[in-house]
Amino acid sequence: MDTELKQDNLQKKNSIFISHATPSDNEFTKWLSLKLISFGYTVWCDILFLDKGVDFWKNIENEIRTKTCRFLVVLSEISNKSEGVLKEISVAEKVKKELNDDGFIIPLLIDDKLSYDDINIHLNRLNAIDFKNSWASGLHELTASFTRNNIPKSIDNYNASSEIYNNIFSKDKNIIIKDETYNSSWFPILSLPEYLYFHSIDINNFSHVKENIPFSFFEYKNHVCTFSEDIGSIFPNPELFEKSKKIAVPTSKILNRSYDTDFARNFECKKFMIRLLNNGFKRMMTNKNLRAYHLSNFKTGYWFEINQLEKNKFNKTLFVGKTKNYNWHFCISGLIKLIPFPILVLTSHIIFTEDGKNIIKSKPKQHKLRRKKGSTWYNNNWNDKLENFAKYLICDDDKIVIPVGAKENIIVLSSSIKFTGRVSYINPNNIHEEDTYISTNEYIDDDEGKEFEELDGTQL
Repeated sequence: MDTELKQDNLQKKNSIFISHATPSDNEFTKWLSLKLISFGYTVWCDILFLDKGVDFWKNIENEIRTKTCRFLVVLSEISNKSEGVLKEISVAEKVKKELNDDGFIIPLLIDDKLSYDDINIHLNRLNAIDFKNSWASGLHELTASFTRNNIPKSIDNYNASSEIYNNIFSKDKNIIIKDETYNSSWFPILSLPEYLYFHSIDINNFSHVKENIPFSFFEYKNHVCTFSEDIGSIFPNPELFEKSKKIAVPTSKILNRSYDTDFARNFECKKFMIRLLNNGFKRMMTNKNLRAYHLSNFKTGYWFEINQLEKNKFNKTLFVGKTKNYNWHFCISGLIKLIPFPILVLTSHIIFTEDGKNIIKSKPKQHKLRRKKGSTWYNNNWNDKLENFAKYLICDDDKIVIPVGAKENIIVLSSSIKFTGRVSYINPNNIHEEDTYISTNEYIDDDEGKEFEELDGTQL
C-alpha cells in the first residue's frame, strides 16, 4: 500500500527542484538543469524561473511542497553553510516525511574541499552522488536513479534546453559588429631551401654511413633525397658519392606546379618537401633539449622538464606549474604545411607528470587533469604561452632557424599571423567544464587521447 501511495504521489508531482548556493554554484546548476530538461524532465531552480521582484520564499516553498518529486542539493563548501539552502532543505525534510519517500532528497557532491564529515547533518546520512570527478558520470548515476524510481519524464527534448539557454543565458551574448584582431597558431615561413636534391649514391654502401647524417634525408630510387647540396663530407669513401650525378629541382617550381617528370611527379616532390621540413623541425626541437612524447596521428609534443628554465619561466611566462600532487607542463606540437602558403602550425597541449619529469601513464588520469586544468585558461593564457614558446626557439633577429641541410635552413617568423574579423562578442565572466559522456563510460577526446609513448630524444 505504501508503495502504491508513493507512486501515486510521484505522478502528481513531476518537478525536480535544484537547491544551490548563488552565485558560486550557478554554473554547475545551469549545466545540470539544461541537461535534465533536454532528457525530458521538468526542472525548477531559481536561476531559470524565479522572476525578479516576486516573493521568492513563497514561490520556492510552494514549488517544493506542491510540485517537487525529487529535491537535489548541490553540495559545495559554500552551499553547505548557505542560509538559503538550509531553509530549502528544512522544507524538503518535511515533504520527505509527508511522502514517506527516503529517496526524495538527493545530495550532489561537486566540491573537493567539502569532506563527508563536514556535510550538513540532515544530508550526511543520505547517499550522495559524486560529481567531483566527472560531471558526466555523476549525471549518468543521477538519471539512472530516476529511471529506477520511475521519476516522470517526457521524451528527450534538446530543443527545449536550447531555447531556455538562448532566452535566459545568451540574451546578452549576441555578436557585436566591430573589427577584432585574433591571434592564430600559424607562423609564416619566410624562406625555404632553394632546391630539392636527389643525389645518386651506392645504396649498398650507404647503409653504413646514413646513421651519421646530421640533416633530414630519405632514400628514393637509388638516390638520397634531401635539401642539402653538400653531402660528400659525410662519406668516408668518395666513391660512394659523385657530385655530377644529382638532380636539383627548384622548390619554387614544385610549389607552383611547374615541375613534373617521370622520375618524380610534382605531387611526390611536394610530399618529399613536407617530409623533410617536418623532420627538420623534429631534429631542431630535440637539439633544444626538450622532452618529447608521441600523440596520435604521428604528432610529437615537446615540453620542458621542471627547473629546466629559471623559475620554470621564459619571458615571464610560466611553462611548468603545480597542481596538487602533480606537475603540469605546457607543450607544443608542430607541423609544417605548404598550403595555403608555407607555414609552421604550432598546437598547444598540456601534459602532467608525477614529479616534473616522468609522465603520468594512466590515460583516464591524464585526460581528467588536462581537462580540469585547461578549463581554467582563457584564450589569452593559451596565446601568451604559445607565442613565448615560439620566442624560446628564436636563434637571432626574431627568427626561428630550422636546419634542414649542411648549410640549408628554413626561416620562420616567431610571431604568429593575425587575422581581423568584422564581428566580436562579449567575453563570459567565467567558464566551466562540460564533460562529454558516451554509453561506455569513456570520454570523447581529441588526438591527445591515446596513451603517451615516451621518446628517448634520439628517435625521429
